Amino acid sequence: MIKIIVDATPIISALIGGASREILFDSTYEFLTTEFTINEVKKYIFYISKKSKIHIEQIEEALELLPLTIHSKDFYSDKIEKAKQLIEHIDKKDIDILALALKTSNPLWSEDTHFEKISQINLLKTKDFF
Repeated sequence: MIKIIVDATPIISALIGGASREILFDSTYEFLTTEFTINEVKKYIFYISKKSKIHIEQIEEALELLPLTIHSKDFYSDKIEKAKQLIEHIDKKDIDILALALKTSNPLWSEDTHFEKISQINLLKTKDFF
């Protein structure tokens, strides 16, 4: 099974009903993310509900059902400083997900273009799955 780190954007897309949903349920992969990322996604639940025309409670339930292994900061804390050096000046909200990618050496699935400049990781875009 191929392990892939998932950023917030593909998760949000999956909850809206985008192509990410199909990918997340592909048993070829195991998807990992951070508690921080899940909390970021939760901030967009109202937006997701409005965009998808699905009740907030159902979006929250769908988030719980996504096949994601969620790691706490304790798991990748030894990579936080390196991640800060690489991305803090661009987007502080990406420190945790980058630290997890550095810790596990698994590809990072994100649509954020600023990850393209980080040579220490293998970046995947949604289009790369097709």
